[in-house]
Amino acid sequence: MWRVVFFVREGKRVRQDKSGPWLPDRNQALRWAQWFAEQGYVVSLEDQFGMVQRLPIPAMA
Repeated sequence: MWRVVFFVREGKRVRQDKSGPWLPDRNQALRWAQWFAEQGYVVSLEDQFGMVQRLPIPAMA
């Protein structure tokens, strides 16, 4: 199980928002994370054991 984790800036702090739904596989979560990253969100993936995996930052065109 995997989910997309959002990073939200609140003043000088950055908070992790883990309210996203759990997805059955990493590829599906990765597709969602890439879509959100294209929309301008800062995201990572979290597995069912609590490990957060950062994603590469896409190059700006």
